[in-house]
Formats: sequence, structure tokens, C-alpha cells
Amino acid sequence: METDNLLKLIERIEPGLVLFDNTFNVKYINQSLLLIFPQISKEELFRSNLLQLHEEQPRKQIREVLRLMKDASRPVPFTIRHMGRDRCERFLFLKLMPLFDDSLHDALNGCLVYDITPFITTGQRALMKIPVSTANGINLIDPSDIIYVKAENIYSRIYTAKGDFFCDLSLGVIEEGLSDQQFIRIHRSYIINIGKVDKIDRDAQALAVIMRGDQARLPVSRSRAKKFLQQIGLR
Repeated sequence: METDNLLKLIERIEPGLVLFDNTFNVKYINQSLLLIFPQISKEELFRSNLLQLHEEQPRKQIREVLRLMKDASRPVPFTIRHMGRDRCERFLFLKLMPLFDDSLHDALNGCLVYDITPFITTGQRALMKIPVSTANGINLIDPSDIIYVKAENIYSRIYTAKGDFFCDLSLGVIEEGLSDQQFIRIHRSYIINIGKVDKIDRDAQALAVIMRGDQARLPVSRSRAKKFLQQIGLR
């Protein structure tokens, strides 16, 4: 399957809209935002700070992307994982932008919210697509095209035969969504596609895998070595 461009898909989605100040207090919303988050009432949205509606990791992402937006003075697209209070996991594509008053003072912040969950997950919330950043925008990659995934702080980098791509999702979120029959976490920083392992380097001191394509040598941590060897049939 060819990689899909997310921007073409979201043309079919009615976005939620929220306007908030620099302290994350909500000032205005539209009806679509309430449909995306049915578990949160209108009264609660206006009464709460936006950050209070998220877990700690998404809070860090929101603060960071707002900082980037202020520095760049331009819209900043990104994706974020949000766990609702009804325990229903959603993947959102957000686009933030500064809003100015008549004196060009940075008065408010705008955020368009697109629920892209139906486009990248199955009914069981398994990931059928991975959103990544490219020169052409945000694209969706098939898991079968992934060679390995590397952690980059709270984000990730996806390696494929066509190159590597930045992904806003954490390694933990990606691990939860990928098939454990095809992918395995070999290290706190790496998930590999078992079918794309070219070679296993094993000695008395360490265990590592050589991946197809760029021949990257990735370490297998001691705590995960036994499970890895069992999964590939060597123990």
C-alpha cells in the first residue's frame, strides 16, 4: 500500500476549534470540539486549564509545541496521543497558530483539532498506520514498511527502506499499537521488525541485531535478551 498523505484525509474531517490564552485557559470553542471529547462538558472546558485535561507526557508536548509556535510565529502541526477519561484512546492531529489583536499583540492562541483515530487504528486500537513528518507534510506509513523504531526523548524516529522519519508518538505508544507477533522491544530505545533482522551478533558480553537495509547494529538489552531469543526460536 502506498504511503498516504494525512493532509488529504483530514479534508473530510470537521475540525474542533479551541481558542485559549497563554496560561492555557479556554476562551472560545466550537461544537465539533465537544463531539470529539464527549466525556468533557462545556462547563468543565471553560472552568479547567487545558493542561489539566491531559496526562503528564502530553502536557510536555503541548508546552513544547506552544514554545515552538511562539518562536516561529507560524502554524505548527503535530500529532499527540490523548487518553480520555472514558479510557477511549484517541490520536489527534493538532494545528496551533497565534492570534493577534488590532495592535498586533499576541493575544490568544488557536488550535484546530482533527480526530485521526479512524484513519490510523483498527477497532481494537492496533495501529494500522504510523503518522510521520516529511518534507510534504504529515504522511502515514504502513507498519510492514518499518525496519525499526528509535526513541528520541518523548518522540520517536521511524526507519524504513525509503529513509527515516520523525514521529510525534512516543516509543511506548508505538509499542502498544504494533503487533507483538511482528515487532519486539529489544531495548528501552529500540523496537524492531523481526522479519527485517539480517543477522544476530552474539558473544559472551553482548547481544545485538543487524537490521536489513542500512545494516544498523542495534543492542539487545540484557533484560530483554531471553524474550527476544525465544521469540526468534533460538532458545
